[in-house]
Amino acid sequence: MKELRNNKWALRAAFAAVLIGAAGCAPQMRIYSDVDRLMAAADFGSAMELIEKNKEKYGERDYLIYLMDQAVLAHYAGDYARSAKMLREANQEFEERYTESITKYGATWLVNDLAADYRGEDFESVMINLFNALNYARLGETAEALVEARKVDNRLNLINSKYDEDKKNVYKEDGFARFLMGILYEAGGTSQDLNDAYISYKKAYKIYKDDFSLNYGCPPPPALKQNLLSVAAFMGTEEWSHWKRSLPGVRFITLEQRSKKAEVYVIHYNGKAPIKVEEAIMVPVPDHHVIKIAFPGYEERPCSISSSAVCASGTTGKPIYRSRSVLAEHIGRIAMKNLENRKARVKAKAIARATAKYVTGKAASDEIRKRHGDMAGLFADILTTAVAVATEQADLRCWRTLPAEVRVAKLMVEPGDYNITAECLGQRGGVVRRLDLGTYTLETGDKRFIIFHTFD
Repeated sequence: MKELRNNKWALRAAFAAVLIGAAGCAPQMRIYSDVDRLMAAADFGSAMELIEKNKEKYGERDYLIYLMDQAVLAHYAGDYARSAKMLREANQEFEERYTESITKYGATWLVNDLAADYRGEDFESVMINLFNALNYARLGETAEALVEARKVDNRLNLINSKYDEDKKNVYKEDGFARFLMGILYEAGGTSQDLNDAYISYKKAYKIYKDDFSLNYGCPPPPALKQNLLSVAAFMGTEEWSHWKRSLPGVRFITLEQRSKKAEVYVIHYNGKAPIKVEEAIMVPVPDHHVIKIAFPGYEERPCSISSSAVCASGTTGKPIYRSRSVLAEHIGRIAMKNLENRKARVKAKAIARATAKYVTGKAASDEIRKRHGDMAGLFADILTTAVAVATEQADLRCWRTLPAEVRVAKLMVEPGDYNITAECLGQRGGVVRRLDLGTYTLETGDKRFIIFHTFD
């Protein structure tokens, strides 16, 4: 009898393994390897064409991912108006899916999460607004950029209000969005604008110091500290004295001095966002059944570029201004922390689903055994176990065309014509690539945004 039981266990395990292999080889969207290759070559137009040709593979359930992919690729390509339009649609799609009754998803949870519409990770919904703020900033539409930047804070508050006090996400504020708001407010130049800029810079500094530096390795950027000290002086002697003590070593430049210059904020998107991979546990249970518990985890992707430096050259071609970029937002680490925060909830759901499949399958096979005998019951055990295992798949959908990190460099230059270039630095600190970012006419008081990217 013991040998028979062992044989039954081996038969079930082998059959389940076959189905697992078959499930893993099932047709899936395979275009991302080509999309990654095109992104690395900065051929964003071809990447968008490829996704458009495969739009039907996204389907209705993954339409949100289609919108986010196309929108961010348009952003990289410099088509900021198109990107803004698609991100507005993505934002609306997210809102609709986020607020839909949970009963719509009640019928799908027993199979796996892939059977439901993709509703986006919490942090992904925030990135919709953040990238749209940058779209409008590049288009010179400051008011619209501020609206989107403010939505970042509103979205984070809304998301965390849905969770119990002891289960809120680590990612509850965004320092880079606040920093961006400060720059945009400053561009207005009125007393109220400067007051709002001061509040934004102050909040950004606190988020970087108390949150981003601890959780994501992002200390306050030097440009933020310099801007904060400058605007603090406008707020009065007491505020300026406080921040002068709090920011030792930061060069103080008055607003009047800055107003006679042009300021260029260079945004460097570096690396590819992490992708989701399946983590699974196979658990033997009574009556020789097997339970598979599957849940997603993030896996980082390697990047050959570690940093960058930006140069502004005048007519002689000699670099006359240079600034090293610093990490301002690590999207990859935010993604991983965001998922880690809710992993207990994800695992609990996976366990409940796997248990429900086991109970349902065992009841069915017991009934067959009672009606048709042990052999029929055995095959029913095998079938129900195999189906349960094969259908238990982690939801690996994600917005994988995002960058891993956002870096920022600030140049403060005399008005004039400049050629802006970027030096991309490798893991050992040497220059591995130089990029021409274009020629710009910079005027007194300008606050200009320039964007470039490295995805290899």
